[in-house]
Amino acid sequence: MDYEFWKDLHDRGGIPAVKSALADLPEDLPPQEAGAAAELALKVIEDDIARINARADEAEARAQALAEQTAEVNRRLTDHAARDADEAP
Repeated sequence: MDYEFWKDLHDRGGIPAVKSALADLPEDLPPQEAGAAAELALKVIEDDIARINARADEAEARAQALAEQTAEVNRRLTDHAARDADEAP
């Protein structure tokens, strides 16, 4: 069971699939091998969490940029409306 095994399993079924596979490891598996399998499974999950966090950060940055653009458009509309009101007869 290498990293790719756990990654493929995670890609197909997410964390529940990895957890299930860990639970299904043979009881007679040597402790060192079981520990290595658990470490690789954890690494796959950590990598996925890092990917999700990076996407969330990107989405937050996009939302912030849109909020700033919306505020600028609102400011311009308000300025334009004020100028129109000043110029009205």
